Amino acid sequence: MKLTEILKSFENEHHVKVVYVTIYGSKLFGTDNANSDTDYKGIFIPSKKDVLLKRDIEHYNYNTNTQAKNEKDDIDLQLYSIYKWFNLLKKGETGALDLLFSLFREDTQIYNDTSFTSIVMDNYARFYNRNLHSFIGYCVGQSKMYNIKGKRFQELHHFVEMFQAVSVKGMNDKLEVYFPEIERILAASSFKYVKFIKASISRGNQAYKEGRYIELLGKRFAGSVTVGYFTQLISEMEDQFGNRSKNSATGIDFKALSHAVRVINEVEELLDDGFITFPLKNSLYIRSIKEGKESLESVMAYIDLKLDEVQEKLENSRLPQKSDEIFVENLILKLLENQ
Repeated sequence: MKLTEILKSFENEHHVKVVYVTIYGSKLFGTDNANSDTDYKGIFIPSKKDVLLKRDIEHYNYNTNTQAKNEKDDIDLQLYSIYKWFNLLKKGETGALDLLFSLFREDTQIYNDTSFTSIVMDNYARFYNRNLHSFIGYCVGQSKMYNIKGKRFQELHHFVEMFQAVSVKGMNDKLEVYFPEIERILAASSFKYVKFIKASISRGNQAYKEGRYIELLGKRFAGSVTVGYFTQLISEMEDQFGNRSKNSATGIDFKALSHAVRVINEVEELLDDGFITFPLKNSLYIRSIKEGKESLESVMAYIDLKLDEVQEKLENSRLPQKSDEIFVENLILKLLENQ
């Protein structure tokens, strides 16, 4: 089936209106080569009737490939409902932000209902906020894969040792019981990548509420988790850093590393300019990494440097603390009225 036929079939089956579809992935980022497949992402509006009867769907996936890896001519399509997309933007999800700023690159767009996209483009800064830790966490994850033992590993190792010394008898306690102990641990040493933060604990359309989290290397833990769960997870994080088996010339996933560089560049541009440009400004370097033309050491040094710079920029960011939820809710109501 052609893409237009797939979209029309989806609309008829689920009583929705597709309002935007773009080429996604490397062909959007500007990091594609002759072997790159074509991915598509888009947005749809559910019918008001299905929403009221609670039978609307949040997302839709279609893939013509039945093998492990897409071939050049395969169609890989992912569509989000307006509810799902707006919520992912609020959470700072990478793919959702890519989709938002793809609206400003016309040559990759397959379908564009301007009655919808013009509203979003005119108000794009209302949809996101400074909740960009998922970007940071992803990049740190790549560092763990390849055993880069810098300041982050040292801090994590130091914190794990100190926390385990005070929590051995309280595995079933809530982590928040130990927040005073953690405060003392943090006060005793100059931690940069382990800290307390406040962030939204709201879900769905609930009123905005803030909660207190402990954040280790970009990964957050709420006070409601058990000490046992927290101890297990931070120990696993430490083990991942110490796993040298993946740091071999044949085991390096340069494609994954290129994604890490891509997202750290995206978050830096968003923090600097409030915008993400496609094709990416650093696309040639990212493609070079993906094709294995850069050394592991140089790429990881670049990621480590950028993580420090972006972490500092995030802490001093002037981006809003939260999205304009009143605007988003009113927009959803307006869009549904026409469905």
